[in-house]
Amino acid sequence: MNWRQPARRPAQSNAVVALWAVAVAFFGVGDLVTTVVGYSVTGVTELSPVVKLLLERHALLALTGLKVVAFLGFFAVWKYVSWPYSAGVPLGLALLGVAVTIWNTGVILVAVTG
Repeated sequence: MNWRQPARRPAQSNAVVALWAVAVAFFGVGDLVTTVVGYSVTGVTELSPVVKLLLERHALLALTGLKVVAFLGFFAVWKYVSWPYSAGVPLGLALLGVAVTIWNTGVILVAVTG
């Protein structure tokens, strides 16, 4: 007779923790801040119809709720997917967050500087 332990995820590496931190910083906070700031700048418009509708109603509250729901969904996927593929979830969010934050910042700078 033999007892087998269920397959476990290895202890989270510093790299995965860092990827989640970058994802929260850029996909969560960076995108949220640059979207709200950009929406208040003349000449800047939101391309996403859903986000545009949310900005017209309750900008900060609605976008924060949307980000929280997105993070909860991605976190659930991260917990469900087996290692090492699960590392792609925070990696994808981090890359997308950095790209969108840089894009939004560039749009704001162009609108402000003319």
